Amino acid sequence: MGNIYEIIGNLLAAFVVGLLACLVPKAREWFETRITKDTQERIHQLVVSFTRAAEQLYHDTDPDGAKRRRFVMEQLQLLGVEVTEAVLNMIEGSVWEINTETKKAQVQTKEIVSDGLDVSSLAEAVTQEVIARLPGQNHE
Repeated sequence: MGNIYEIIGNLLAAFVVGLLACLVPKAREWFETRITKDTQERIHQLVVSFTRAAEQLYHDTDPDGAKRRRFVMEQLQLLGVEVTEAVLNMIEGSVWEINTETKKAQVQTKEIVSDGLDVSSLAEAVTQEVIARLPGQNHE
């Protein structure tokens, strides 16, 4: 009778070892994939933030973008981010987004001006209207 318990114990141990051998690689793969995805999202957020900061800081003094690119790469490296080809592509994508937003703003400004609206006189008129509506103001 003692042998049967020993056999069952050995079979259970073998089953648990087999189960762990099967599940551990899958769990590890899932965990690494999840970590990689979260890390990539964080790196993308950092790249966008640093790219916008570089644009704000060096827009007027860096026409070719070399200082801005160096700034973004240095900031990422200070945080321990390895600047790989994927990170460089993220930087370029972020620059493209900024350039697209800038071009859209320029087109909208040109449309306003081309419609015959004088932006400065419009702003002055709005300011005067706001002042006139302030409580306690006696404007005629």
